[in-house]
Amino acid sequence: MASDRPRQTQEQRRARTRGLVLDAAVACLLEQGYAATSIAEVQERAGVARGTLLHHFPTKNALVVGAVEHLAARRIDRFAADAALVPASTDRLSALVDLAWSGLSSPEFFTAAELWMAARTDEDLRAALRPVETATFARLQESLTSVLGPPHADDPRTPTLVTMTIELLTGLSLSTMLAGDLVDRATVLERWKRVLAVSLGDLSPDRLLDRGPA
Repeated sequence: MASDRPRQTQEQRRARTRGLVLDAAVACLLEQGYAATSIAEVQERAGVARGTLLHHFPTKNALVVGAVEHLAARRIDRFAADAALVPASTDRLSALVDLAWSGLSSPEFFTAAELWMAARTDEDLRAALRPVETATFARLQESLTSVLGPPHADDPRTPTLVTMTIELLTGLSLSTMLAGDLVDRATVLERWKRVLAVSLGDLSPDRLLDRGPA
């Protein structure tokens, strides 16, 4: 008996195969790291023929960059979804820092950071990653700014402060990865929330180092 399921088009089959390969590559990167991720390992996980994989991604760098784009899209979609769920009653500056930290201390972030390190000595990988990371940063900044809402989202100081938040928490996350509990994350996060509040005029400068909630 003929199946009632509609036949997939060639483009749909291609997209499905590409998705399987990218999901497998992301899983490899998250679980094993960049150095241990190989075309053979990804092929086995994806359950596709080697020729099929190489048709989509002829080199390891092409595969890794595709996986990073796939992973970046997931990270940004999660950011946007989490940003949309922040209750209206929540302190917006505090929510911005908490949301940024949740994304910049995740396994997905550490996978991206590992690739940055690999790209330091791999010119081809660096050139391929740069536009991906540029686009990811722009989307991340947009999502974080949306958390603030008016009037801060429209404040001319906000883009600089959001950029500084991303850069600070990126550094904090990398320090935490290396130093573990030697880094007092909670204090840094709390003080940065106060810096943002002081910078935007929501808090008096003399309260910058107060203990307890702002």
